[in-house]
Amino acid sequence: MIRVVYEWHVSPENIAEFCDAWKSTTQIVRETHPGAHGSCLLEEDNKPSHFLAIARWNSKEEWRDFWSTDNPPEVIRMSTLGKLISIKTYDEIGNHTF
Repeated sequence: MIRVVYEWHVSPENIAEFCDAWKSTTQIVRETHPGAHGSCLLEEDNKPSHFLAIARWNSKEEWRDFWSTDNPPEVIRMSTLGKLISIKTYDEIGNHTF
């Protein structure tokens, strides 16, 4: 398993719509890409316009395959509502959240 961390900056007036777009995107990606296991969205405590979306995938290959396909409109919508600052991938060493 891997985790992909997307760092976003979202203007205050776009936060609610951005969160809706993230939720729709997560559902669609999870339903249409077998290697996708969903994501969580975090808002930084002292920076209310700073978000991390942390996605879980089976492998880097499956995640890269997703990015080589046409993006769902919701992904494009997220990009119009916020600025993507960075994308980082991490190998999951352990998971004790369930």
